Amino acid sequence: MIGRLFRLLRPAPKAPPRQPEDPRVAADPWLSKVFAQLGDRYRLGADGPDGTQVLRRTARTRFNPMLVWIRPSERLVVGDYQVRAHGDRGPGGARSLLDSRITPALRQLGLDSSTESVEEWGGQLLTRRYTGRYDEPRHAAAAIRFMCQESDQIIDTAAE
Repeated sequence: MIGRLFRLLRPAPKAPPRQPEDPRVAADPWLSKVFAQLGDRYRLGADGPDGTQVLRRTARTRFNPMLVWIRPSERLVVGDYQVRAHGDRGPGGARSLLDSRITPALRQLGLDSSTESVEEWGGQLLTRRYTGRYDEPRHAAAAIRFMCQESDQIIDTAAE
């Protein structure tokens, strides 16, 4: 009973400090609507040749880079999926895995596969890029959320 009383009197843990709004998001109305839909768990990362990388918070304060990029000027969302195939399965098995598990859901969200590459690196690594153009910010946010949160972007066939 005394322990319960101490827990009630203890101050609540402090919320993590709010980060200042990214000036890139504030400057672009489309981008600000996308990130308003996504919420505080998402933010913009570094700019690169593929676009601006999307970061997602998976813990209280740490933001992790995702295999998702956004190009606000083109209203484009780009995401990579990687499948590592081992042994007999090879790239064909990796392709069929993406075609059955990932591609239908991404097509419903407005993303189509645009490029594909295979590398020898700890087995055969198939990387397939999906791209979608979105005039409607909520559709872009749904696509980003699916890629970052609701699907695995890195798949190893040995674990399947």
